[in-house]
Amino acid sequence: MALFTVDSNNTFGKSVQESGRYNVKVLDSSELKTAKSTGNEMLVLNYEVLDGDYAGGRVLYDNFVWNPDNLDQSEKRFNTLLVAANVPDGTPINSIQDVLRGIINKQLNIKTEWVQSDYNGKWNLSVKTYDKLDTDGSKPDGKKRPNDGSAKKSNDPFNHAPQTDPFATGAPVDISDDDLPF
Repeated sequence: MALFTVDSNNTFGKSVQESGRYNVKVLDSSELKTAKSTGNEMLVLNYEVLDGDYAGGRVLYDNFVWNPDNLDQSEKRFNTLLVAANVPDGTPINSIQDVLRGIINKQLNIKTEWVQSDYNGKWNLSVKTYDKLDTDGSKPDGKKRPNDGSAKKSNDPFNHAPQTDPFATGAPVDISDDDLPF
């Protein structure tokens, strides 16, 4: 009996392959953390694309750090997100946890760009701006993940290293029926 069967309808969703502007929903996998570098509170927001070619795709790990040493900038950053998500003016925010609870499942439009990580060198979608939902829908811009030729930075979700073709020599391959699994 098989452990399971492959089913293309039972996956984690499409991978967003292009930067651009996307209508998204804030996922409940978003969380409140502490920034390792500063010790400040930080929201890590995850989004799901609502429409277009990448509907169901995910944009992950959008970090919002609250900096108590620069309150003006922190307030503007968090207000930009909340206003884009249609949180009404005058809504009191008592904690970063309040922001997280209030933003889950909210819909907004984000603009993404490809950014290379200083940590591991991989190219990831990074959220650059926030706005209200776009009634015309999501708009990928055609810019795909840059390819620098490194196997470590490939789009392969299983991180397979590139391999040479063992059958490229043209030599016949002889496999006994006893060696076949079926």
